Amino acid sequence: MFKRQNEIELKNKYKFNSYLGYNRDWWNYYGQYKNAIDELVNGIEKNIPIDTISLPLLFMIRHSIELGLKANILKLQEANPTIEEIKLSGTKSHSIEILYNKFEEHLNLITKSYEIRESIQEEISNYLKNFEPLKDKLHKLDKCSFNFRYPVDTKGNYNFNWDKKENIAEIINLYYKIQPFIIFTNRILYEEGVFGFDE
Repeated sequence: MFKRQNEIELKNKYKFNSYLGYNRDWWNYYGQYKNAIDELVNGIEKNIPIDTISLPLLFMIRHSIELGLKANILKLQEANPTIEEIKLSGTKSHSIEILYNKFEEHLNLITKSYEIRESIQEEISNYLKNFEPLKDKLHKLDKCSFNFRYPVDTKGNYNFNWDKKENIAEIINLYYKIQPFIIFTNRILYEEGVFGFDE
């Protein structure tokens, strides 16, 4: 099961110089997780056994969505200062369900408060509908961001029954389906005159 990895050769060590400090915003983090997810999915399609990487893959998908939701919500807060801000600490701050609901609350208020074209409103509505099954699946599998990281809960109980099975292809497809929505929501709302874009 465990294949020994050779040490990185001296001639290749320069490839591992990572400028961690360059990653100054939520989208840098989001992008790196998305790239890692893409690499793992490509590996599975090239015959890496799913059960050797399923937990880190699911964790990265879940965490990527958390990052994307937080990035959007923090920007949308500028347009909706009356909505209570999200917390960045505590167990609830990792809940996809809570973050999704806050994201939806922001979008609903924006569509009521600003003159958003009907076609854009329909797109937002459709993407939210596409987001729901992914959010529900991840919330059911890993409510508070522990199950993909640890084998047991805080009381020592197994996070999954021994016969728990999940086809991850469905989760991956749902994840890729919402990418345009996660990535471009703020840009589209900028084009609709909701707020200025600072990139």
